[in-house]
Amino acid sequence: MEKELQHINRRSFIGTAGTVAAGWAIVPATFISGFEKAAGDQFSANKTGERWWEREPLRIVELEEGYAFAEKAELLSDLGANMEHLTTFTGTSPGTSFLSNHNLFTGKEVNFDTLRDYLNEAHKKNIKVIIYYNVHAIASSYADQHPEWQQIQDDGGPIEHVYGIDSSFCINSPWRDEVFTTLKKLASCGIDGVFFDGPIFFSNTCYCDHCKRLFKEKYKKEIRPKTKLSALRTGADWKDLIEFQSDSIVRFLKDSDAILKEADPQLLFYMNSSTLGATWPTGRDNRKIIKESDILGAEGGFLYGALSEPIYKPGAVAKLLETQAGGKPTVIFNAAKQGPWARSTLAPGEISILYSQTITHQANVWLAVCDEPRLHKEEMGIIKKYNAFIKKNPGPFFKTTSAARIALLWPQQASNYYKGSSVPLTDFTKAMSAERGGNLEEEFYGFYDGLSRNHFPFDVLDEASLQNDLHKYDLIIFPNAPCFTKEEADKVKDFVSNGGNIIASFETSLYDENGEKLDNFRLKDVFGIENTGDVFGPLNYDYVSLKDAEHFSLAAIRQSFTYAPTYGLKLKAQEKAKTPAVFCKPLAGSYAGKPEASDVPFIIENNYGKGRSVYLAGTFGGSLDKFHFPEYYQLVLNLAARLSRPVVRVENAPSSIEVNVRRNGNTFFIYLINFTAGMVRPIQKIIPCTNIKIELLLEGKVKSIKALWLEKSITFDRKTNSVSFILPVIEEYEVVEIKI
Repeated sequence: MEKELQHINRRSFIGTAGTVAAGWAIVPATFISGFEKAAGDQFSANKTGERWWEREPLRIVELEEGYAFAEKAELLSDLGANMEHLTTFTGTSPGTSFLSNHNLFTGKEVNFDTLRDYLNEAHKKNIKVIIYYNVHAIASSYADQHPEWQQIQDDGGPIEHVYGIDSSFCINSPWRDEVFTTLKKLASCGIDGVFFDGPIFFSNTCYCDHCKRLFKEKYKKEIRPKTKLSALRTGADWKDLIEFQSDSIVRFLKDSDAILKEADPQLLFYMNSSTLGATWPTGRDNRKIIKESDILGAEGGFLYGALSEPIYKPGAVAKLLETQAGGKPTVIFNAAKQGPWARSTLAPGEISILYSQTITHQANVWLAVCDEPRLHKEEMGIIKKYNAFIKKNPGPFFKTTSAARIALLWPQQASNYYKGSSVPLTDFTKAMSAERGGNLEEEFYGFYDGLSRNHFPFDVLDEASLQNDLHKYDLIIFPNAPCFTKEEADKVKDFVSNGGNIIASFETSLYDENGEKLDNFRLKDVFGIENTGDVFGPLNYDYVSLKDAEHFSLAAIRQSFTYAPTYGLKLKAQEKAKTPAVFCKPLAGSYAGKPEASDVPFIIENNYGKGRSVYLAGTFGGSLDKFHFPEYYQLVLNLAARLSRPVVRVENAPSSIEVNVRRNGNTFFIYLINFTAGMVRPIQKIIPCTNIKIELLLEGKVKSIKALWLEKSITFDRKTNSVSFILPVIEEYEVVEIKI
């Protein structure tokens, strides 16, 4: 059964958001005796031995200002928190009390002498207290006392520009022992956890004597300059450096975990790891980190400057973390500020979409409030509303599984080795644009936007997940995923041969896992490609000729020519393959004459075994991300509708509503994220949408349907293989619970 084809209008809202930072949390599962614990604590141990963080969603709130202890506990409770990060604690090792060192925020601080009193007040409100421990930005006054501990840049000088004012110590130096001593003291105090803000490397570090020694011991050679290697992004030296730094971080974390577990074996250990982007600048590898932790987290919801990053970033990162966590819980770190203004407060609409995207994709919520909360009643009202909703309705956000039949791949491996990989602006990295066409992030988010606006539920995978069982998916999309191992390519071949379908673009599978370009695609026979040539472009005013208007991919596109992607790839299709669209010959200028079709294919459809491939020989996703061509949205709709079975159908809904479907046993949940707003960011208010018709494809007798946000039972019409109903209104968010 195929989704009804519709003409897609131009984009109705502007998309941006997100960033990366570093952090760890280590949390005992029980309180240590001698500290007051509130009766009826929702986190107390149960008879099954289930760990407390596995029992319900975490509602983490961080207040940056200091308060009288009882007053702060009341504020956190009023916001709906069941856990906090305590940033005003000043008892961590010298030079690490970040907020206090820079007088960023005011109010009452907490130290070892007053910690017991603080914990008692928080525990009365059933709030877990996590100590904030900064291990990435060291006060320069203390760093100057220990130059032998500082991270060294590849020009030989110490790093001195963290946030423009701080230095940073290396985790391979003896400074680690000072951290471990502090951890031992903290672990004996009855706290509920330790949050490590860091550790990280930087884009030009570390070349301290300790790193040099350890690297030479392992690899039998000297470390080459990271700045020069990152310009090449290939070769054994680059691979070894990436491996060494990621392994160094994991070793530091493993040793920290051992110290804390000796004090209390029931510890929650989680890190603010990499978001959706390259890992080489900071050394954080999610797949390695999760092996040493119980929760995988990242700052998917930190917004910067003009909010130029995709609006979908919190959701995209949450989807990726769910894949990388391997069944363990995840958390998205969101900040209710517009960076780099540390004391700003986001508009209510922005806070709403941080929450709705995070919880839809099963991540726990961490939300930092960066100004006096009582000055921002409307904004705090959004936080209260979502936390109350999560507390009342934990089911949709806890231990559900995705019902999506489509997966979109984020090329994590390629982000470190492919020159089309950019680096986003974060607290720790400057933005670095890609050096060539085929920008991985743009290509990914173009397809992400196309699927979301056409209301297709989908998951996000990485290359490593291709080794898993892929049979649940009808369709996997590879948005310029250039770097494949032979084994990964073979898994894709098996998937298609056994009846799966794929969509791929540009240089997918044209490089090996180390960024070395191959003579031909690893998936050439799946794509139906005979041979390949050079990249051409930029095609700033050029066209694609739609030579077979009857082909399913071109349905409802009512013209002979449409926009060419910015870059194309010269190649020849195999005789058995279909080429419904071809590039036109490049024009000398935008008014240089009528487009003339070439023999270079743009769309190649090919049958392979029982499955099918549609290959797009250009930067299709990147052009969709930049220019939002209506014809490109239509093409995504046509392809996804034909190559996957429907999960849910939505009518009378704008493209600014994202739809997801998950289930837990006999209960289905339909999540509707409302992005509808004025065409400017920051988004002030979400505009409600009314009378949305929804049809869920399922088998079995439906017992009840309820709109949880509206707190309203919904009447429905049961058909043989589906159930349909009309949702009277979608406000900021909605979750529809369907029991069968």
